[in-house]
Amino acid sequence: MVLTIVLPWSIYDAFSEGWLGSGWAITFAIVGAAFMTRWCVIQGLAFWEIDRIRHRAIDQGDCLTPFVSILVPAHNESQAIIPAIESLISLNYPAFEVIVVDDGSDDDTFEKAFRLAGGHGHCTVDVFRKSNGGKASAMNHAFKASSGDYILCVDADSGLERDALRLLARRLNEPGVGAVCGQVSIRNRTNLLTRFQAIEYLMGNGGMRTALSTFGLVTVVPGPIGLYRREVLEEIAQLPVTPAIRTDRHAERGPFSHATFAEDFQLSLSALALGKRVIYEPRAKAMTKCPDRIDALLSQRYRWIRGTWQVYHVYLRHLLSASKEKREILNPVMAIIYPIDIYMSPILQFIFWIFLGMAEISGNSLAIVLSWIGSVVVLNIMAASIYVIAHDDDFSLLIFVPFLDLYQSLLVNSAWIIAAIDQFRGARMKW
Repeated sequence: MVLTIVLPWSIYDAFSEGWLGSGWAITFAIVGAAFMTRWCVIQGLAFWEIDRIRHRAIDQGDCLTPFVSILVPAHNESQAIIPAIESLISLNYPAFEVIVVDDGSDDDTFEKAFRLAGGHGHCTVDVFRKSNGGKASAMNHAFKASSGDYILCVDADSGLERDALRLLARRLNEPGVGAVCGQVSIRNRTNLLTRFQAIEYLMGNGGMRTALSTFGLVTVVPGPIGLYRREVLEEIAQLPVTPAIRTDRHAERGPFSHATFAEDFQLSLSALALGKRVIYEPRAKAMTKCPDRIDALLSQRYRWIRGTWQVYHVYLRHLLSASKEKREILNPVMAIIYPIDIYMSPILQFIFWIFLGMAEISGNSLAIVLSWIGSVVVLNIMAASIYVIAHDDDFSLLIFVPFLDLYQSLLVNSAWIIAAIDQFRGARMKW
């Protein structure tokens, strides 16, 4: 979120005179006040949830350790597949199985994964190969081969910390919980771009995801680490289906949908629509690799953005009618928060920076605005410090906080513009 959008009084003082006029000043002030209120509510809920988790009493449900099936879809992951499987084998959990599905890789992913197939004491590793049908198809193939009461979804380019599964299973034992997601952290912090993504992930985990967990309403369980009850996935598989992106014979059906390019978002939103609680466990960590080049980052965010829009439309057309027990909370979240986040915020961010630049060029004084920006930067650094402690991360990331909004507004939102243009002209998506 752009820092300066949450500066209503400074915006009004700076823009109320001159070429912008009081009308624009009042508009910016109202929007700024709304975003400031939203920011305060999110941070307050997130801090409360972090404190609740840290002081949570251990109960008898923590001792339950149901058999878990870990699903690992892979496509051209030759460099990452062995470390990923080895991190799963070393998990501190009494009994589980790892099911790797090579989805038509062009490299030696299958051969490398097959070296680790077999028994490993407390777990077994099974490796399958199928023709390319997409990630959802590979996940459905693995799900059909699984037998666990709990299903852990993991990306092939990610690794889990040793206690991650035990922490997730403990939270999934709580009443009414249908899914639990863990913390996703960047492991390849090798340049400026990847470090910005590291603090972006940290703030996203610590802010909105933690706040929504207060109500059991985490809307996106990320691909690298998400644990589901088997019966929840089986119920999701029975929901009304939408036209699949891929309709070839290699696209297997199941709870993981082919209808969008954000199957993880659609899966968790489907669980919420069925009345299940979806929560966040920050102590369960997955280390993943992020794009280290601008073109790769823009390509990734382009897919995320259009995939998010697709899922939102699926919710309005299909999941809304399925939503029952959680409608009184879930529907307002989807009706208010998501349209603002995925449609309005990027536009407002661009407009604000454009008007700020034009005000400077026209000679309007920005001293008050800049002073408020400095104040909010301090507040964001303080919030980020709490998230660093809660997520056991690196304090050196705090130096990137003052520039995070510029990174998100001017770089990441460039992908939003491209996605919006393609969506408007009906361009087909492809991986």
